[in-house]
Amino acid sequence: MKTKIAISSWGNIGKALAAIHAAEIKSADCDIELVGIIRRNAGNGECLEGLQVVSDVKSLSSKPDVILCAAPSHCVMDDVQKYLELGISTVDCFDSHKEIIGWRGKLDLFARKKNAVSVIGAGWDPGFDSIIRALTNLVVPENEAVTTFGPGRSMGHTTTVKAIHPGITDAVSLTLPGAKPGLQRREVFIALNEKLTDKTVQESIRNDILNHPYFKNDDSHVFFVESIAEHDTAMHGGIITREGDFAKVEVTLHGDNALMTAAAMYGAARAAGRLLSSGNYGCRTLAEIPPLDFIKGASIAERLAKIKY
Repeated sequence: MKTKIAISSWGNIGKALAAIHAAEIKSADCDIELVGIIRRNAGNGECLEGLQVVSDVKSLSSKPDVILCAAPSHCVMDDVQKYLELGISTVDCFDSHKEIIGWRGKLDLFARKKNAVSVIGAGWDPGFDSIIRALTNLVVPENEAVTTFGPGRSMGHTTTVKAIHPGITDAVSLTLPGAKPGLQRREVFIALNEKLTDKTVQESIRNDILNHPYFKNDDSHVFFVESIAEHDTAMHGGIITREGDFAKVEVTLHGDNALMTAAAMYGAARAAGRLLSSGNYGCRTLAEIPPLDFIKGASIAERLAKIKY
C-alpha cells in the first residue's frame, strides 16, 4: 500500500518536493502517492498539471497519510500543529537546531494524543548530518563530531533577511567556512527598493540582521548591492569530521540545497508512513528512526540488499 502525501506550502522546498516525486513516480516500485498541494493562493495554476491544489487540507479528495510541511522555519510549526490537530501526520524541515529538542517534546505529546506521527528537522542539516554525527560514535568514540558549513546559500537565513524590512526587494545569505573547523562566516547581500537611499535606514537594517539570533553568534557581514544575481546560488553543503586516537571520519555533502532538503523529507515521509501503520505514534527526529525505514522495499531483506549490507 502506498503512503499518501500532500505538500503544504509552494516555495523552494515545496517545488523541490514535487520535482523529487515526479522523478520517483517513473520507477516501477514507487511507494508514495502525491494527492495534492496545500497553499494559500490555490488558484493561480502554477502547480503540477492534473494535481489538486487547495487552500484547506479538508478540501482534498483523498486524505493524506502524511503532510510534508515545507514552509520556512519561522512559521512552519503553525502548520505542523494545525495538521496534527486534525490527526494527520507530518514531516517538516525545521532548521533551528537549538529549538528542536523543545519542539520535539511538545509535538510528541500532541502527536500521541491524536494517534499521529510527527518527524521534525528532516532536512540535510539538521537531518541527514544529524544521523552522520550520531554514527561517528561507532568508530571514533573520543571527542565530538565537528560540522563546518558552506560554501552555499542558507534558505532559512535568506528567508529571515527578506522579512527584516519591507524595503528589501531581494536578498541572499551565504554561509562560508569560518576561521577554524566548526565555525562559519555569513555574508548577506541585500538589494533595496531604489527609493530607499537613506543611510540611516540601511544601518537600521544592518543592525537588525546582525543582532538577530540567526546571525549574532556568527562572523556576519551585511552588504547592500544593486543586484544579488552574481552572489546567489542554489548550492550548499558542508563537511563533518571526527578524529580520535586510531581513526578519523570525514563526510562531505554538497549539492542543491532545496533538492537535498526535499529528498530527505520525502524519505522521511516513507518512514512516517511505516511508523503510522505500525501504531508507533509520536514525534521523532531522523536520528531516532531506523535508517532502513527511509528506503523503498516491502521487506527488511529487500532493503538490506539495496544498501549491499
